[in-house]
Amino acid sequence: MGSFSLNYDYKHKEKKNGNRFVSVRDKGENALLEVEKKGNQIELVTYWQNDKTTKFKLPLELFEKMYKDMIQDRD
Repeated sequence: MGSFSLNYDYKHKEKKNGNRFVSVRDKGENALLEVEKKGNQIELVTYWQNDKTTKFKLPLELFEKMYKDMIQDRD
């Protein structure tokens, strides 16, 4: 991956149940994004100043489409 600003912490792991898990913390804003793959779904949870603010689930296929659309050149 590319370089990250010093204001961000990135962690990834696999939970005991086999689910993949990624978290990105914005240190300056005290905000956290957690992304977990649960079977055929992706769950996104955001926290701001240690309070859960949103939880959003979407199919893995849609998440993959979003990712591809975001990184592909649109020339």
